[in-house]
Amino acid sequence: MLPVLFSIGPIPISSFGFFLSLGFIYGSFLVWRLSRAWELNVEKILDMIILTFFGGLIGARIFFVALNFNFFSDDLLKSVLLTKYPGINFWGGLLGGWLTLFIFSNRFKFNFFQIADLAAIGVLGGIVFGDIGCFLGGCSIGKISNFFFATSMVGALGKRFPVQILEAILVGTLLFKLWPIASHFHISGAVLSKVLIFLGFIKLFTEFFRDINQGGYFLSLVMVGLGIFIHYQISKSSIKKDMFKFFWFINGLFTNSNTWKLMFERIKKSWYNFIITWNLRFKSTGRFLRRARVKPTPKNF
Repeated sequence: MLPVLFSIGPIPISSFGFFLSLGFIYGSFLVWRLSRAWELNVEKILDMIILTFFGGLIGARIFFVALNFNFFSDDLLKSVLLTKYPGINFWGGLLGGWLTLFIFSNRFKFNFFQIADLAAIGVLGGIVFGDIGCFLGGCSIGKISNFFFATSMVGALGKRFPVQILEAILVGTLLFKLWPIASHFHISGAVLSKVLIFLGFIKLFTEFFRDINQGGYFLSLVMVGLGIFIHYQISKSSIKKDMFKFFWFINGLFTNSNTWKLMFERIKKSWYNFIITWNLRFKSTGRFLRRARVKPTPKNF
């Protein structure tokens, strides 16, 4: 699409690098906002952000080199040169980042699950911008598609499914839904478990539209399984009871018509609450904008 966004003199600025930087800034901002809300040591949080970023970057590069070892085997120096031989991997970055977070959260005397909740929200924000940059730069391209919104990608033949934009929309929606939970009281680790579960399902779903799969299906399921494990560890709930409720619900779908009615009623209620919340936010934003354009008068005081 647009691999080079603009140039500063002789230096080209790639779309992926630019949006990856924006993703880091936005993700860091989200973590900073949450750390202020939870009254954590902001200086230590900023140190954790930088360390986790570099840990994720190293992990992403190592994973990418391992998956493409045939290209790097003749000269391992190429694996270090990011500018001349670019390439990083999402799964390696995720693993490297979380490993770094775990190590340094203990050294900084933070509760790991509390810090991981903040980091999980930051990761979602970073993924949204990273996917946009990936779409413009032509990485993680989708399969050849005949859909009207299919588009050409750099270095690929035929029009491709814009799987990067699809993922950005889904992850952005997940971020929008989880932000109120992360910014209000919750059990430490609850946000992390939800991010792992839903992000895992998003990755699993979007893998069906990617042109090349490098273990994405398996790693997505591992992410979901890890999120479920963390959920039961922190909530102390019984998986047997939940499985019984699940099978009872599935059985009711086929044997009891009232189950369908209850399910649709819940969907209608959730949709109604979403519309009401959205309208209230929109109206409050509109009032703020109108007041910002009106000069103050004695009646305003």
